[in-house]
Amino acid sequence: MRLGIYGGSFSPIHNGHLLLAESCREQCQLDEVWFMPAAANPLKQVGELASDAHRTAMIELAIAGNQTFKVSPIELERGGLSYTIDTLRDVRQIAPQAELFLLIGGDSFASLFHWHKIDEICQLATICTVGRPGFDLNEWGQLPEVLSDDQMATIKQNFVEMPLIGISSTEIRQRTAQGRSIRYMVPRSVEKYIETQHVFRNQPSHV
Repeated sequence: MRLGIYGGSFSPIHNGHLLLAESCREQCQLDEVWFMPAAANPLKQVGELASDAHRTAMIELAIAGNQTFKVSPIELERGGLSYTIDTLRDVRQIAPQAELFLLIGGDSFASLFHWHKIDEICQLATICTVGRPGFDLNEWGQLPEVLSDDQMATIKQNFVEMPLIGISSTEIRQRTAQGRSIRYMVPRSVEKYIETQHVFRNQPSHV
């Protein structure tokens, strides 16, 4: 099985996340994509997260009806800081025969050099990178200093094309806190969930 792993805060999941996952599924010929909400992302502020239950519920609503998309509680159940290397090791135990693909956006690509054990990550999974507005995938920074030539070549060979959609969870949280519309930025089911459950309503609009 060709298995895509898509981790993130998903606070909330939005249409850009879904299009990224579908673009990777199609172009990398993935059998399944597992969405993995992070317990605590070491590169993000805790205040940015809705509760685990809210984030999981919104993902389930967003992917309902797509048999190739799943939500995995691995990182939430493990707790603590979510390091990608630990997640990949856990997935390897669950699905030892699967070929793993790590799905990331251009914003994550820009910080790869700082990821914990990035060299081992590249040994366990193929990194599939999707461009995002404002991030140049040709800017390698210090990444070649920590990865082999073969690993760098694999990353370059697995750039995934998708329409550039400038939607961010940060903007959605801000708009929700301000009482503004998020219609068409998230699936309708997620929009209604945020509205009825009052998610993000009590957060400062600048968060």
